[in-house]
Amino acid sequence: MTTQATTLDSHQLPLKTLILNAARKLFAEHGYAQVSMRKLATTIGYSPTTIYHHFKDKKELFLCLTEETYRDFLQAMNEILSVSKSPKDALKDILYTFVTMGLENPNAYRVGFMMETDMWIKDGSNFEHNPLGKTMYDRIKSCVKKCMPPSSSDEDILVTSNSVIAAAHGLTSLLVTYPNFEWGPVAKLKKQVIDSAVDAIV
Repeated sequence: MTTQATTLDSHQLPLKTLILNAARKLFAEHGYAQVSMRKLATTIGYSPTTIYHHFKDKKELFLCLTEETYRDFLQAMNEILSVSKSPKDALKDILYTFVTMGLENPNAYRVGFMMETDMWIKDGSNFEHNPLGKTMYDRIKSCVKKCMPPSSSDEDILVTSNSVIAAAHGLTSLLVTYPNFEWGPVAKLKKQVIDSAVDAIV
């Protein structure tokens, strides 16, 4: 997807970064529906016209934020896939990284993976506005497929892929939402949840 936000000249980048950082925080704290371009403009001390110069609407701004998050995760995923010795090792490392990046950047995780918007489609592809998200999903699914017997059905691959993603996403969402809960050592918890999900693949 090509947007104005990705074609700004370098001298405009500081303002773009200011807009994106403020928008990410507002979306994470208040939700997509409760954030307006006017509210964002007030937060950063600029006029709404200034923001519209960079982003044509709230949807484009939101998608730019999600693309940043997905691009960072895809880069990490590609690095893991390039050095891992086995599909299961790769899958575990990808899911460990997914959780770690979510905890390091909770606002980005909320916006990228936990935000309810009007862009979800009831009938059709949930990835229509989210091509990088589809790439992420497909690569995890491909990794899961390599962990399964060659005779596995498409349905089994789909369900297994979604189950391991649900394990990692569920854990990350809980840790982000309830950071003060007594979870115990997070590294140990992360390893147990993810290893259990991946080692269950037969």
